[in-house]
Amino acid sequence: MFPNFVQHRVGNASIWLDRKFADPVFIERLADADQLFRDPTCQIIKDQKKIKVGRLNVAVAGISRSVYLKRYNAFSLRYKITSLFIRSGALCALRGAAILRQANIATAVPVAAVEHRFGGALSKSFFISEEIARGKTVDAYWREHLRVLPGREGFKRRRNFLITLASLFHALHARNIYHNDLKDANILAVANAFESESLVLLDLEGIRQCSLLSDKPRIKNLVQLHRTLGRDLRWTDKAVFLKSYLDVAFVDGRLKRRLVENVLRESRRVDLLKSFVAVDNDVFKKPSRA
Repeated sequence: MFPNFVQHRVGNASIWLDRKFADPVFIERLADADQLFRDPTCQIIKDQKKIKVGRLNVAVAGISRSVYLKRYNAFSLRYKITSLFIRSGALCALRGAAILRQANIATAVPVAAVEHRFGGALSKSFFISEEIARGKTVDAYWREHLRVLPGREGFKRRRNFLITLASLFHALHARNIYHNDLKDANILAVANAFESESLVLLDLEGIRQCSLLSDKPRIKNLVQLHRTLGRDLRWTDKAVFLKSYLDVAFVDGRLKRRLVENVLRESRRVDLLKSFVAVDNDVFKKPSRA
């Protein structure tokens, strides 16, 4: 995946590590990566059944570095059995980073991937990457930096940002790359010196290279953005994004209209489905004790 990564074995931990981070003390810490979450500098970003994410400073060969640590949990017996035949989340993320690097699409620099297996079955895995300095999720960047800009300059900055975002989607799809969760929270915006932005992809474990990308995954990616960042956009903003994406990806006007209709129809379907799930969860929720 990455020629500069070397595999290490410490106890039951398999560690794939960038050579420049091959500090023996750091390797020992990675062998028990859970203890990194207990580091005083670690800020817990997310803690769910399937994953846990933290941000912390680590010392490598005497140099302090800011990194993100993501733990993938083996959350069920079925998952553990399936893990005998598939890559761990950490190795999938490392592979996703390699796919993006080959396509010249920006992502966080990977530091290490760690697996723990017993008898071939996965118990947990970890993916560590360097922090993106000054990066903000595109929804937060839009609300806090772009939507508040007044006048013609604000209009121009928002338009250019949406064209840049559309170009990212086109670059992925033109290279037959599919990201299974391409929502606003998984895209970072980094402000450049010349009043422009660079975009960086996160959540790499769901990335895969396809021999041919059909319309279905393209539409799913557009729906994911429409249902997240799209809630903060006006119809004119959405039109700028779709026009930029569609003008490059589709020449035939009928195909353009059909794709837009499919995106809107699928968005409504997913919203309706989620509303039913929310109602069901509320109905079957145990009443709280007074």
